[in-house]
Amino acid sequence: MNIFFILEDALRPDHLGCYGYEKNTSPNIDKIAREGVVFENAIATASHTLPPVVSMIMGQTTAGHGIVSPKRYEKWITSSFWKNRETSLTILKKTGYEIDGELVLRWKPLGFSRDTDTGEIEAYFEKNRDRKWFFMAEPYPTHLPYNPPAAYFMEFLDPGYKMSRSTKENLSVVQSKLIVHPTGLTSKLEAGEKDPIPDSDADKQHKRTAGVADLKPEDRPAIIASYDGEVRVFDDMVGKWMEKLDALGMYDDTLVIIVSDHGEELMERGHVGHCSCNLKGTLYDESIRVPLILRYPKRFPKGKRVAHQVSQIDIMPTIFDLLELKVPDFIEGQSMLPLILEEARDFREEVYAETTPAGWQALAGDDREIWCVRTEKWKLILNTDSRSSHLEYELYDLTSDPGEGRNIFSRSHPVFRHLDKQLLHYINKARRLKN
Repeated sequence: MNIFFILEDALRPDHLGCYGYEKNTSPNIDKIAREGVVFENAIATASHTLPPVVSMIMGQTTAGHGIVSPKRYEKWITSSFWKNRETSLTILKKTGYEIDGELVLRWKPLGFSRDTDTGEIEAYFEKNRDRKWFFMAEPYPTHLPYNPPAAYFMEFLDPGYKMSRSTKENLSVVQSKLIVHPTGLTSKLEAGEKDPIPDSDADKQHKRTAGVADLKPEDRPAIIASYDGEVRVFDDMVGKWMEKLDALGMYDDTLVIIVSDHGEELMERGHVGHCSCNLKGTLYDESIRVPLILRYPKRFPKGKRVAHQVSQIDIMPTIFDLLELKVPDFIEGQSMLPLILEEARDFREEVYAETTPAGWQALAGDDREIWCVRTEKWKLILNTDSRSSHLEYELYDLTSDPGEGRNIFSRSHPVFRHLDKQLLHYINKARRLKN
């Protein structure tokens, strides 16, 4: 079994046809979904890229691995602590897998060996057709800037919509800048602070740039059309990759995983992107709900939909389960195979996430942190700032208020008392690791 792990940055599930979107953004992905398994309620461990990447590969929560900030990343990438550490990928390597990917040497401590450019992925399949491989693709179309081909932009623009001059000005920022934030905020890039992850020369569209845009509700249709056009660009890439696997006779022997690192805000709170782009990040569902689609016809039923909530930390133990390998002790997640096959087994009810409001672009000295615990019915969010005693809770009934617009927090609420105990235990575990 080969493993093709497609990690599309900032892809929202509700903009894919297989998750109910009415526009034709994802015909190729929808076909994979019809032939495989769709998880309707998959949640990211953070709302910016680094923590979820480590979580997915290690099968660990952010409190389990602690790689959540530029400072922690720099220590992680340069220290010898992880040099000889066993990871999920080093275990797969010992069983004969080639461990490669696109732009993955940024995460080298996880066990990646080689980088492959996006345009070389199909050639990689051909070159390694007689080997077992784990390959992680990291395409970027749905990450800011949203600048799809004009034909795709026009295809998804609402009929009759007319752009005002101010919308055109704001859209020019959204279509050209990696960081798009409101007036009054400053990113690490703009402040000239050091970023331990080097900028990539491989993708000129997504080089680090910043712009200010005070977006208005009237801008939303144009922004959505731009984003949807980029979804279609990504879908085209997926289609070509699947065609190549099929032509080589490898398609049905490859576990295809389509997932995102985090969600993306599209004007729900007045801005776009996610925390490392808009500097106003949150843990509301538009930021942490992600698509998760698996196709492996030798083990999975066609057209299966799983409603039970899962986390990104559950992907790697599922891979180990499929390969009949012992799940290593460091993995905190659970195999999703019993959920897929409808075998009776207890599955965790809660998932956790954390972020800083400015994510990767947080300035030195910004000690704000946001934490949440989520069940299928409830979400408790805690906003903190270690420089003060500031604690601000939010409690949402996800059944009656899926858009998280009505904070019903009360210390006497029975759900709060239950979830707060769990969340504080998680936060204490995370802070012990950070210290």
